[in-house]
Amino acid sequence: MTVSVVSICNRALDTLGADPITSLEDTSKAARLCARNYVISRDAVLRAYPWNCAMARASLAALTDTPAFGFAYYYQVPDDCLRLWRLQDDDEGVVKWRLEGRRIATDQAAPLLIVYAQVVEDPAQFDALLVDALAARLAADIAYSLVGSQQAQAQAWDVYRAKLAEARQIDAQEQGVVDEFSAPDWIESRL
Repeated sequence: MTVSVVSICNRALDTLGADPITSLEDTSKAARLCARNYVISRDAVLRAYPWNCAMARASLAALTDTPAFGFAYYYQVPDDCLRLWRLQDDDEGVVKWRLEGRRIATDQAAPLLIVYAQVVEDPAQFDALLVDALAARLAADIAYSLVGSQQAQAQAWDVYRAKLAEARQIDAQEQGVVDEFSAPDWIESRL
C-alpha cells in the first residue's frame, strides 16, 4: 500500500479509536483536526532527528549584509530548511555559528557547506517506522481535541515517544558515518 497523508492520518485516528477519513476535505471533526495539524506534526517529527530521508546538503554564498558584531558573515538558510544540523569547513572541521532568524551568522568564509533537515512533503519517502512515529505524533497532537480525555492524550504522547525512539534507533543504523551528529567526546564521557 502506498503511504499518503490520509493513510498517516488514519493510522493516527486508529490509535485514538476514531473512524477513518477518506480525505482531508471531509466535513468530519477528525478530518478537520488532521488537516489543521498534519503539517505541523510532520515538521516537528522531521525536525526532531536527522532522518536519512530528510537530510540535504547545500553550499551557500554569503549575504551582502553582515552581523553588527560577533561574527563576520551572514548566510541565508534554504527555504526548505527545518533544522540546521551541521556546518563544516573544507577540512571537515567544526565551525562556530549561530542561527538568527532565517540567517546563519558565522566567521566561516563562503561557500558555507551545510547539512540540514529539509521539508519532505511526499510521505512515500518515509520509511515504515518514521510513518509510525509521525502517526503517533499526530495522534498525540489531536487526542484531546478529538477524544476529550487528558488520559488518552497522555497515553498518545507515551506511544509517540516509544515509536520515535524505535524509529531513531533503526534510522541511526543506516548511516555510513557513525558519529556525524553525536556529541563531542567530552560530553559523551559524562554520559
